[in-house]
Amino acid sequence: MKLTDVKFYKSIWLNSEEVYFDDKKEVVFVGRSNMWKSSLMNTIFQKKDLVKTSSKPGKTRLANLFLVENKYYFTDLPGYGFAKLGKDLREELDWLISWYLEERRNSIKKVVILVDSKLWAQESDLEMYRYILDLELPVLIVLSKSDKLSKTELFKSLTHAKEQFFGQEIIPVSSKSKLGIFELEKILKNSF
Repeated sequence: MKLTDVKFYKSIWLNSEEVYFDDKKEVVFVGRSNMWKSSLMNTIFQKKDLVKTSSKPGKTRLANLFLVENKYYFTDLPGYGFAKLGKDLREELDWLISWYLEERRNSIKKVVILVDSKLWAQESDLEMYRYILDLELPVLIVLSKSDKLSKTELFKSLTHAKEQFFGQEIIPVSSKSKLGIFELEKILKNSF
């Protein structure tokens, strides 16, 4: 599978009819706002601007599907838990995330949860993790922004993540330095 053979496919909002009629397998990316989900996906795809990025958190408000090799989806879900969006919009986005994961659960081959390597997992990350486990979906924990840490700090972050996400695959990555990108690509390719 070539992760560079990719194009934007469509965006989905709550209760979009198309989601019910498509059985392509997929990898889903979730995380709090400003975890660099979009940047990481661009790095994986080796495309600069395919997945829209913004310097302001909370810009992704739809489930954005990218078609890989005309066979698989890589889906960028909105960030969760961004307080500045306001309670109503935050609840709508959280509902979109849970609705999407539940509707597509039979097609999802991996859920990639991005966690800030510097801040460690927040309560919202742990809630999402437990929710995904309840759905019995396979999980991969990605420690984002790992280039911002020293080797000692990264070791502490990884050790802490192993305690919080016991038994799960955990990879520190950086879109900027490309740390962990090859390993991440290999795991994602093997998900199918």
